[in-house]
Amino acid sequence: MPDLSNDIFGYKRNAKPRGVFSTENSKLTFGSVSDPIGWLVQNWNVAYAQDVQELFEIGSNALYWAKGRPQGTGQLSRIVGEKDKDGATPGKFFPAEAYDICDGGAVMELTAQGGHCATKGTNVDTLMNGQIIITMAGIVITSLGFSMAVADVRLVENFGWRFAYMKLAAA
Repeated sequence: MPDLSNDIFGYKRNAKPRGVFSTENSKLTFGSVSDPIGWLVQNWNVAYAQDVQELFEIGSNALYWAKGRPQGTGQLSRIVGEKDKDGATPGKFFPAEAYDICDGGAVMELTAQGGHCATKGTNVDTLMNGQIIITMAGIVITSLGFSMAVADVRLVENFGWRFAYMKLAAA
């Protein structure tokens, strides 16, 4: 068997993959796994950040940090289909309390699993089926828009939201 530890460019790597990602088994579930809501989600993004300010003392090299409060933002795009599972009208993808800031915001759970091969192959070490559960609380919708392009002939619904709390768990 030839030595496959270095290729012609000097890279050291395994000739066989440790795992394989595939789009066919990727999953995204909004709400509980047993009762998911929403269909035809095309892309999503959430971010949770805290503000950290650097403070310096005059005449000194001492560094201090001022910790800010965390806040999150999210975006989601989905295609408006014939009819959603729950019969929701366009613009009503999120729970009702997410649309009224006076209701204090909604709680939403998102479960995401990366795509992977359904079974481990003969020459693959690992089944790449990790999942994460993202719980967001205090969700308030900040924007809602619709778009369509002539080439697509699809009505796309776009949401933007803010939230006050995020918790992560392994699925």
